[in-house]
Amino acid sequence: MAISHTILEGDIIYLRYIKLSDVNDNYLSWLNDEEVMTGIVTSGYNLQNLKSYVRNKIILKHTHFFAIVLKSNNLHIGNIKLDFHDSKANLSEMGVLIGDKDYWGKGIAREACNLILNYGFKKLNLRKIFLAVFENNIPAIKLYYSLGFKMEGKLIKHVAVKGILYDKYLMGIFRKEFMKK
Repeated sequence: MAISHTILEGDIIYLRYIKLSDVNDNYLSWLNDEEVMTGIVTSGYNLQNLKSYVRNKIILKHTHFFAIVLKSNNLHIGNIKLDFHDSKANLSEMGVLIGDKDYWGKGIAREACNLILNYGFKKLNLRKIFLAVFENNIPAIKLYYSLGFKMEGKLIKHVAVKGILYDKYLMGIFRKEFMKK
């Protein structure tokens, strides 16, 4: 189970384990915003099932689900997590969401990703971190490449967004590659 007071600190943001009290109308508004959800399949949340989702993630031993919080004003603007841990292969999946669009394009996703990659490789001693991203999410793809992720596979016309089918890219980074940076 996650420890609620763990904080990973960057220049602009800090990451702390998410709490049920973070599940509010603001968080829910991110998930109901078409632009925010363009690269994410999950939808149809209300406060009740969102709380249930977060509660279930909080209790999982190998899920590390963080709120992305601005240092300047303690505003919760998104989430990042390491999830779906495979203990035999020693890897986890990374997922990131900057829900507050006022903070897009400001380097926050990069800082959050660097913090969680450091955490995953140095503290959790993971061998590999992987992710999935849709081909229509160009800014995210550019970010992941710049962080050192490599394309590992592609699921052709795998997801539908507003009736359009997009490829789903599978990307990964190994500890030894990340540590070289």
